[in-house]
Amino acid sequence: MEKDLITQALKSIYIQNGKELKEVMQYLTMKHRIDVDPPVLQMRLRKIILEEKAVA
Repeated sequence: MEKDLITQALKSIYIQNGKELKEVMQYLTMKHRIDVDPPVLQMRLRKIILEEKAVA
């Protein structure tokens, strides 16, 4: 998956810092004015996790 803003936010905020998806949504809305639905973030997160498992 490409390193777009949503992917970067999920990796840095959710995975590395252990925050909730709500905080990722808030960050994207406040900083980049991107509105993302929770199911979309869940789907992106699953893809990131599966990709990391495939690489490892």
